[in-house]
Order: sequence, then structure tokens, then C-alpha cells
Amino acid sequence: MLDSDGQNFTSLFTRVDVHEYMDKMIVICEQLCNIKYNSNAEEDKVVVGFDDEIETLLDQLTGTSSTKQFQIISMIGMAGLGKTTLAKTLYNHELVEYMFDFRAWTCVSQSYQKKDLLLSILISFIGDLTDEYFEMSEQQLGERLYRKLKGCKYLVVLDDIWDCRVWNDLKMYFPDDKTGSRVLFTSRDIDVSLHVQSARPAHVLRLRNEVESWAIFEKKVFRMGICPMGFEEPGKVINRKCEGLPLAIVIAAGLLKNNLSVTWWEHIAASLRSFMLSDPRQYIDSLALSYNHLPPHLRPCFLFFGAFPEDYEVPVTKLIWLWIAQGFIHETGGRMLEDVAGDFLMNLIKRSLLMTPRIKGDGHIKTCRIHDLLHDFCLRKAEEENFLSNNYRYGMVSSMLCFPFDLGKFLQEGRSICIDLYRFLRILDVESILISLFPLDVVHLVNLRYLAIQAHDGSPHASISNLVNLQMLIIASRKNTVVPKTLWNMLNLRHLYIKSGENIMEDPSFLQVTEKDGPSVLASFQTLSQVSPRSCHNIFSRTPNLRKLGFYGPLISTLGDLNFPNLGSLVRLQKLKLLNTFSYPKPTRSCNPIMFPEKLRKLTLLNTGMDWNEMWTFAWLPNLEVLKLKFHSCIGEKWETGDAEFQKLKVLKLQDLEIKQWVCSRGNFPRLQRLLIHRCLKLDSVPMALGKIFTLEVIEVNGCSLSAYRSALNIHEEQESEGNSFLKVHGKENLY
Repeated sequence: MLDSDGQNFTSLFTRVDVHEYMDKMIVICEQLCNIKYNSNAEEDKVVVGFDDEIETLLDQLTGTSSTKQFQIISMIGMAGLGKTTLAKTLYNHELVEYMFDFRAWTCVSQSYQKKDLLLSILISFIGDLTDEYFEMSEQQLGERLYRKLKGCKYLVVLDDIWDCRVWNDLKMYFPDDKTGSRVLFTSRDIDVSLHVQSARPAHVLRLRNEVESWAIFEKKVFRMGICPMGFEEPGKVINRKCEGLPLAIVIAAGLLKNNLSVTWWEHIAASLRSFMLSDPRQYIDSLALSYNHLPPHLRPCFLFFGAFPEDYEVPVTKLIWLWIAQGFIHETGGRMLEDVAGDFLMNLIKRSLLMTPRIKGDGHIKTCRIHDLLHDFCLRKAEEENFLSNNYRYGMVSSMLCFPFDLGKFLQEGRSICIDLYRFLRILDVESILISLFPLDVVHLVNLRYLAIQAHDGSPHASISNLVNLQMLIIASRKNTVVPKTLWNMLNLRHLYIKSGENIMEDPSFLQVTEKDGPSVLASFQTLSQVSPRSCHNIFSRTPNLRKLGFYGPLISTLGDLNFPNLGSLVRLQKLKLLNTFSYPKPTRSCNPIMFPEKLRKLTLLNTGMDWNEMWTFAWLPNLEVLKLKFHSCIGEKWETGDAEFQKLKVLKLQDLEIKQWVCSRGNFPRLQRLLIHRCLKLDSVPMALGKIFTLEVIEVNGCSLSAYRSALNIHEEQESEGNSFLKVHGKENLY
């Protein structure tokens, strides 16, 4: 049938009708399957997205290229990621069954008993054990196991190891007869694989991507593995909210599979979190194992993530400062609190409790977060242990973006603060809202450890020194900030982080000193950012432990030389940023390398306008590991490194530069690990010689010419042809 415009309504109707008919048929088939096979029956485990891992691990277990030496192979990942499922897939693989004389599987509990583990392994090898075995001592069981395995090719899987002592207790009973025997274990802690001396780096399992997650979702919800078209839209919303964690996908699937109604699915998609959390028994026990295994000093650091909104990426520096301000970190062996906190952070990451969504160009972690299920666990556990209640007076609330929220609102509206109400407050973070002036009332909150504000005029009043316990002061201001000289009376101050502008430090030499020992020294002071070099000539004797320093202001002399205050007293300075605001008509010259502290590891230059030939001076810095050359830091179209050797340089970043040709050899950067080239539009190619650097891991070319990106790919291809599989090349937004 045709309408006046000639459209075939019958054909259109048929296409729509066919889709609806197929959807109905799928639903009917699913319902029949559930009736026949019982919808609650145990299902096959789903392994999706790990094809490469399975192939690699199978080769390590059974391949002809595998060594005949006894080896330990490890798989690491967070709870619910699929470690056990993947291990079972390998364990039951027909090739594994064929290749090994004996196979054994045992699950290791947190409070394991050595005798129970030995019995479990022997049962796998022998079958039913007589009473004689249960009456044996650990030593007798171990000897019996050793004799059973002697001369055989065996595979033993130790699932869910929490402590390397497990392997230390058992390893003497596993003979190495050069038969190709293997021990495969799974763990949530990457340190375990290091301590047991795995033959290869641990296989760290990742979250599934969206395509892989959808494949798992379809197989878990539908026995046929096919999602009807009418259910796809809400299904994919639900799938995305599971964030690639198979445990979350399985829980979501359980909510959906017995109610194939589009209305119900849309309801779940709109409120998935509340539905998933309505029955915490599905995930709490698994997550609680990780928490219970944490040492006491890490537990408050982990529970603190419950104070942030869900899905919030926490800047690592901010997190560490907040931990210190809350009193979670204590000095250990005379080390700086920040270093101790950094170790705590890495410990939580190694235990697969934190995700690291953003990595800096130098490979360090920029932000971290926890999965939504872990976020809910933190809130539940914090409530159970009265953690939030005990810390509320210190400013812990449900959202760390602005806290306390009511206090931030008072400041934004210019209202007075009720000091008695907030007298115990340790943390005040109102950086997410704009206020007019640095709030004067704040100086009466004498228990503050952490203060972050955003103000039109962020210059603190001289009375800021009343905050005698303040450790971190973060200021974002629309105007240049003037820091009063009374700051030098704040002996507990650790970090002054000003985020913008050319800011002035008042000269402390005019400060009234009442101490017998002379002017005050800020022994814990480590960070000073975005300050004018003109105001820093008399302050560094007060900051002997300064680690991070950022100059923003005129850094070029009238003769065209790089020039800044004497840093000789800053023997612990590790990170220096030089952001010049003085325009000079010709290419400038570098300064004498001795002007830089010996321990300097990271150097950033911006708008210094140096001739490329001056780069040799930075090669003389003995401990320089990271060099970032940003907009107009160097001018000219050609950089020829000559004989300069950056002996310890690991990271080199070129950004927004006019460079066209780069000539160098691998001898110029013998230890380079990461090369980052961003928005250098004129650069025609990346030097092929860099591919010969044995330590090079990453070349990243973003926003450059297509020829520059292709040259990086050529380096990658050449290295692959020579057997180097470690070098990776990344690129995006590269232009023709």
C-alpha cells in the first residue's frame, strides 16, 4: 500500500512488526528456559574481555616456549574483578588438563591454617583421604605431598592469597624437577607477587570496557546471550553505571533477569544505586575481606573516601594534605608526613582498593577514586565504627567539594561566623565557591589545619597568624595576592599554594621578633607557589626544608640572562617552576648551573625565551629527572643537542613550542622513559635515534603534525621488529 507520497506503509509496518515480534520471541524463549532450567540455578561463569590474558597465561602454563623451570604466575585485581573466574577457566582448560599430571585448587582464607591447605591440596591429588592423613602433623603432610609431586608435572592454584607467608609456609613441599610445574595464585595485593618472587610481572586485571561489560551483561541476564532491542537503551544505561566491575554487573543482572519489563528496566536504570545497595549481602562480605586485611593505620585513610561524593576524582596532593590535616598520618623514622602519606596511598592502590583514572605526564598519579560499591562500603563501615560521627567536628561531611557547606554559604553571603559552632573545625574548604574578600572571621577558628578559599581579593589579613595550627593554606584569587609578613610566625605551616597571579611575599626582615633564638624558621614548610621573584630575596633562610617552589614574575635580566633569587640555602628543593613575565627582544641565555640546588629533580620553564643552544646547561644538573619546556620557554626552529648528556632525565615534555627540527642521539638521554610532545605544530618528526634508548617506555604525540605522529609510529614499528614490545606510542588530535 502506497500513500500520496509513495511511501510503502506495509514495508515500514513490517520492519517495525518484525522487531517487536523478535523481541517477544526472545522474551518467551528466556521465560521457557527459566522454567525448564530453574532461573536460580548456578550459571556458568562468564569470562569476557580477557582473551589476550588467557592466551598469554596458557602459553606460560603449557606453551612450548615456556621454560621447564618451576615457576610462580600471579594474577592481581580488586574484589569482584574476575580473578577467580579467570583462574578457573585456565584450570579447567582442556590443554591444561592434558599437559599436567596433577592439578590442585585451594582457596586461601585470611586466617589460613597450614595443615588445612596441605590437606586441601592432597585431596585434589589423591581423592578421598583416609583418617591417617587427618591425624598427621604438618611436617608429615608436607613430606607426603613432596613425595607425591616428585618427578611429576603439576599445577597448583592458590586462590585469594592475602599474605606472602602462605607461600613461605608451603614452598618447601613443591619440588623443582625441571618438568614445567607451575603455581598460579590470585591476590588483591600486588606486593604479594613481589615477595614470592614471581617469574614474570603480575598480571594486573583491569576493569572491563563498555563493550566487554555489555557482553557480560547480556550473558548474565539472558540465557541466549541476546538482549531484545526494546531493552537495549535502559540496559546500556545500567551497564555503564556498573563501571566495568563484573561483580556490579552480576548484581545488576540479578535485579533484571526475572522481570523482563521495559518499565522495570527503566526504573532500575534511573535508581540503580539504591537497588544494588538495598541488599548489601551481595557484595559486603567480599569487600569487607579487603578492609579487614588492612593494617590499623590504613583504615581511616580508606574510610575517608566516604567523605567525598561518589564518582569524585580526588587530586592526590589534596588527599594527602587532608589526611595530614585530619591527623591520620604520624611521623615514622623522622620522615616527612607527606612521604609517609604517599606510601599509604600506594599501599591502598597495591591492595586494589583505589582506581587511578588520571596519570601525570611523568607517570605519577594525578587523581584517584573508589568504585561506587566501595564508596557505599566506606559509608556503611564509617557509620558502623562511628568514624564519621567522631570526625564531624573536624569538617567531615558527605561532600568534600565545599565543606562545611553551611559555613561556605555564610561566607559567600558575607555573614558572620558563629565561632563557637565551628571551634573544633580542622578543615575548611570553600575553594569551589567565590567570595569577595579573604574572610576575617576565619582567623578565630584556631583549630584549622587546612584552609582553601577562592576570593575576588584573596590577600590574607595580618591576623592570619592567629591560626597557629594551620598546616595548609590554598588561595585562588582574582587579584594578585599579598602575603603578610606575619605568616612567618605560623610555625606549623607546611604548604602555601597560591593558584594564580604574580603574588608578593612581605619582607620578613621587618617582623618584630620576640624569640631568643632570632627570626622564626618554618621547619615544616615545603611548598611555595606562584610568588614574584622580586619578593623572595630574604625569605629562603626561613624555609630550609622547602621542596617545591614556583616563581611567577620577571626572570630575565636587562642583559638577557635567566635570573632569580639565590636558592643556595634550599638544599632539599626538588621541584622548581620558572614562569617568566618579562619580555625580552632577543633569545635569552641560561644561568650558571650552580644556581640550581643539587637535589633538583623537576624543572619547568615557561616564557623564558631561551636559545635552544642554552639547553646544554640543564644537562649539568646531576639529579634532574623531569624537564618540561612549555610555551616560549625556548625559541628557534632547531634543537641540536650536541654532546649534552642528561644523565638521569626520565621525562621530557615539549609543549606549545615553535620547534621544527630536532637533532639528537640516544646518548643525549640515556635513561629517558617518557617523551611527551604536545601542540608543537611545526615539528616535522621525532628523532629515530630515540627509539634506541633501552629505557624508553612511552612516546606521546598530541596535537602535532601528522608527520610527527607517523615518525613516532615508525619508531614503534622498528622497535617491535627488533623484539622490543615495551615501547608504547600514544597520539590524539594530530593534524594533517
